[in-house]
Amino acid sequence: MKFWLKACPKCGGDLEGKSDVSGPYIECVQCGGELAPRQERLLLHYGYVPEGLVPLPAPPVVVEGRRHSA
Repeated sequence: MKFWLKACPKCGGDLEGKSDVSGPYIECVQCGGELAPRQERLLLHYGYVPEGLVPLPAPPVVVEGRRHSA
């Protein structure tokens, strides 16, 4: 179990590394928010999530041969 103090990009709370049947993830102890995979990689590499990080756009979803925005 690993902790990052005051590193949550959403609320500024503490992050905790956890694991379940779907694999490891990082969750905020205070707000319960989970980091996106891109945020997890940055946190594990640099030790923090940079402010102003723009989330990557979701790829389009194809339903019954038509494109829909996610």
